[in-house]
Amino acid sequence: MPVSALTAKSSRNRAALGYTTRCEAAAGASSGSCRKQSRQEIANLTSPVAEERSHVDGASAKRTRVRRRRTERAGGLALARLARAAKRQAVFVSALWLLASLAGLWFHTAGGAILTIPAAAMHVGAALGVALIGGAIRELGRNTITSVSSFGKKRGNIVLGAAPLLTQRALRQLPPDQRSPLGCVTYEPSSPFAGAFRDLQSAITGDGVVAFIGAFTGDGATTCALCAAASATQQGRSVVIVDCDLRRRSLTRGFGLTPELGVLEACEQPEYWRDYVEEEHETGLYFLPAAKPVSPWRTLIGQAGFPALLNQLSEAYDLVVLDCPPALGSAEGPVMARFAQRAIVVAVWDETPIGAVRHAMRTLRKPDSTSIFVNRVPPGYRFGRIRPD
Repeated sequence: MPVSALTAKSSRNRAALGYTTRCEAAAGASSGSCRKQSRQEIANLTSPVAEERSHVDGASAKRTRVRRRRTERAGGLALARLARAAKRQAVFVSALWLLASLAGLWFHTAGGAILTIPAAAMHVGAALGVALIGGAIRELGRNTITSVSSFGKKRGNIVLGAAPLLTQRALRQLPPDQRSPLGCVTYEPSSPFAGAFRDLQSAITGDGVVAFIGAFTGDGATTCALCAAASATQQGRSVVIVDCDLRRRSLTRGFGLTPELGVLEACEQPEYWRDYVEEEHETGLYFLPAAKPVSPWRTLIGQAGFPALLNQLSEAYDLVVLDCPPALGSAEGPVMARFAQRAIVVAVWDETPIGAVRHAMRTLRKPDSTSIFVNRVPPGYRFGRIRPD
């Protein structure tokens, strides 16, 4: 047979063999898909008991994940609280460590003994242990508000709510010229910070005159009063806020004003109070500023027209907010807060002592109409508990 014929015959044989191989592969794939489809149909024909068991297993796995996340979050909150405690007690522990070390070294060398490196290390280590124990005792004896729910229920106090700490991350969400608590309430109404004051203003809906007062300077009474007033304005209520702190004038300075006339002059002429009220254009909030007093002896306590001014404002506005001086700084703040229908004592989370809050409430002499609002609650807490996932 010629070579060309043999070559053609072998080519035909190879082609036939390739066709057979492809057919077998296709048949195998088809049978594999049929088996897979059969297994899927069998899986779909499960009993109701197996289906219920799968739902139970899924719910159990979800609860396990939630419990694990809460445990991790609790650990993070404990570490954050430990870091805050270490920051508060750092100066005290360092000073006590230094004094105890010097005392130990002096006691060792006072008897004529030679001070060696092991002896010095022993005294310094013992002094560090004494300092750490002293710092721990001092931290545990602070007796501050660390659980809003227990503070309200176990101690019989009326707690209206708590505002979270306004962090730098939250402020970066605002325009550069509005990075303030008022800007957060105005431009981020869905934030937890704005929601806290929205709940607060709804809790004081039935009160015409509300006084905000802190136990000490820096507790945030001015900020809480301003944010609550702005939140009430957003809800459609006509609100005026009065700066009653003539010495610090924190509210007036916060608006960037230096008026020559203010609340003190309005008390002298209560019928002309409209001439002293100004408006904040961004929020539409009305406020009565405090001008710099000519004499430090002139206060609102000695003004006979202050009650008449409050009556005039109550008739014109739905809500009158008083920003009062600290309760424990002078008698001026508690006296002015007594003119309000409700007094709100502002306390800082884990900073304001509970004894100071109680003393401030006693100075107001309004046990039935005095409430507490907790300020600057750290992230991760809500009313003293871990936030739910």
